[in-house]
Amino acid sequence: MWDKYRHESKQTICIIGVLILAAKLCKTDGHFSIREEEEILKIIPHEPQQKRILLRILEEAAEDPNPIKHDAIRIKALIGEEHTDFLEFILAVLVRLAKSDHVYSEEEEANIREIAKVFNIKKTLYEITLIKLKLFFQSILTLFKK
Repeated sequence: MWDKYRHESKQTICIIGVLILAAKLCKTDGHFSIREEEEILKIIPHEPQQKRILLRILEEAAEDPNPIKHDAIRIKALIGEEHTDFLEFILAVLVRLAKSDHVYSEEEEANIREIAKVFNIKKTLYEITLIKLKLFFQSILTLFKK
């Protein structure tokens, strides 16, 4: 799946990588709910006319036979070891997605832990989620203060 988008910009490939991880994670518990799909579309910045493309990428990713670890390795190689904050952010987004359908399965937990291991993230998922959510809300507050 990655080869199909190899000529795109690094930023686009990174977003596609996050979509791949998200789709595979959401599929882990046996169903890819509409709530999870909506949550992904809220998280990934896009123009209204790009929604169909994002949905197609999600469908392709859900059918991709490679294990989620393969995609985590590709994203880490693309982003680089030095961008730990961004890797932690991706992990926090995945935790949020896994919980968005109110079904947080053992398989989803195992995949998230595997991704964290590939990303070399030692903090607990709870800590990462709290940190990233705090940063997110601080940035929103900053926007409203302007």
